[in-house]
Amino acid sequence: MTLRVAIIEPVGGHGGMNFYDLSLCQGLVQAGAKATLYTCDKTTVTGQEGFPVRRPFRNIYGPSKAWVRGLRFLWGSLRALPGARWNGDQLVHFHFFHVGPLELFNVLLARAVGLRVVITAHDVEAFKEGISTPLFVRWVYRAAHRVIAHSQVAKRELVQELDVADNKIDVICHGNYLGSVPPGITREMARAHFGLSPDQRVLVFFGQIKDVKGLDVLLEGFALARVQDPSLHLLIGGRVWKTDFSKYQDLINQHGLAPFCTLHIRYIPDDEVPYFYRCADLVVLPYLRIYQSGVVLLAMSYGSPVLVSNIEGMLEAVDDETSGFVFRSRDPQHLAQRLGEIFARPGRAAEIGQAGHRVVSERNDWGRLGVQSLACYRRALQQRA
Repeated sequence: MTLRVAIIEPVGGHGGMNFYDLSLCQGLVQAGAKATLYTCDKTTVTGQEGFPVRRPFRNIYGPSKAWVRGLRFLWGSLRALPGARWNGDQLVHFHFFHVGPLELFNVLLARAVGLRVVITAHDVEAFKEGISTPLFVRWVYRAAHRVIAHSQVAKRELVQELDVADNKIDVICHGNYLGSVPPGITREMARAHFGLSPDQRVLVFFGQIKDVKGLDVLLEGFALARVQDPSLHLLIGGRVWKTDFSKYQDLINQHGLAPFCTLHIRYIPDDEVPYFYRCADLVVLPYLRIYQSGVVLLAMSYGSPVLVSNIEGMLEAVDDETSGFVFRSRDPQHLAQRLGEIFARPGRAAEIGQAGHRVVSERNDWGRLGVQSLACYRRALQQRA
């Protein structure tokens, strides 16, 4: 019998989840499932996805008061979940970055209408105090029939911190972004787009700017590295999340880095993303803590070489000197040293970038992940209610 699943993911095109959502559904359809995506009105669709896309979560982002947006979210859930059951779906797959009252409501409603529940724990613990409610987190994961973790470190924390049963968790890696890479944008075009010269060595920091992403470590290391290599230039793109960019601007000013930094501290729309990766000599991810990173997979999908900190979530995705480069976390001196070592070997960064591209093409293929996700769903259907 064909398994029918509802993917409930309200972030969608508002926060960079649209490609993930659409790719997961395509992988599931390819594996033989019938998938329906329920998302927000910010998600762009063509009508030719090969599966239904419904957008019941309307106006849940924007300037309206939080309680108004919360009511709209609840209304979207009341349309989506009973609608999925009416549609004949057997199972609902949620994607959580944090757990609060709205996420708990969705899980309880799904169970109330008779749907089996699978949750992908993108972040086991929210990277900002007050985002998740600890008691709700435990209730939500206890109510799920299966839980998907994108990394072994996420699985371990689910077991140790939230008491999720080990045999209830499937580790399925995050998919690649090969399908989002547009043709025709060259390195020269990307450099011209930002007013950067061909002879500069461009480091790129991309994505939401959070405290746990270690931008301060990068700025300190960049200042040290420029003493030895004045051709280095830093391009930063992304909006600030639950922090204040002024502390990073203070570091830029303190080290006199302003002429050597290009800042785009804002939301980067999809059509601008390729320019950041195409002009990069190296994408740097100095994260202090992470469970998995869409940014590292996006960079590798572009064939851009990556330099990552040696935290567990990164080391599951990147092998030093094989598919990327690694430096010691929280160590600006070692970051600067690695930059010197990488650029002292002409062509090495580009070579590693292509190796990384080959790795994500196979390991993070959405067709393969669709098969694994479908197997997880079948286990959820067999699980005791």
